[in-house]
Amino acid sequence: MSDMYRACFNSEVTPALHALKRMDEAGHMVGPFITNNFDALGARAGFEEEFMRRYDQRIPPVHFHPDAMALVVIGLHADRRWVAKRAREAGLKVFHVDPEGFPRPDGSWFEYPLEAPQTGDVVVRQTAADAISDLERLLNLDPTSA
Repeated sequence: MSDMYRACFNSEVTPALHALKRMDEAGHMVGPFITNNFDALGARAGFEEEFMRRYDQRIPPVHFHPDAMALVVIGLHADRRWVAKRAREAGLKVFHVDPEGFPRPDGSWFEYPLEAPQTGDVVVRQTAADAISDLERLLNLDPTSA
C-alpha cells in the first residue's frame, strides 16, 4: 500500500514542469496550478496547487485568475473536462495538450481520443513534454536555445 506514496515521494520534477515554472516566472502564466495529482510535483516545482478532487466532492470550486485569458489542459480525461467547462463558462479559451493515445509495451499505438473538446477549443496532439518544450522555445525561454 505504501509503494504509490513512496514513488510520489521519490519522483523528480519533470523538465516540462520546470519549463512551465519558467513561463510562470516570465509572466506568461497566472493563477494556480490546477491538478488532480497528489504527487505534489507541481508544488515541488514552485507552483501554488489547487486540487480538483477532494474526497466526495465532484469538482470543488476552481478559481481562475482575473487576468487569465486561457486554460491549458494537459491530458483530458476524468475531472479535467469539468475544469475546462468552467473555464469556457468564465470566457477563457481552452487549449488541450494530449497525443490522444499512448504506446503499448509491444510498440503498437493505443488510441485514446479526447473526451470533451468543444468547438473553439484548440487541440495540440503532442505529449506534454513536446508541446511545452515547443511553447517554451516559441516564447524564447528555453535555456538550451541560447
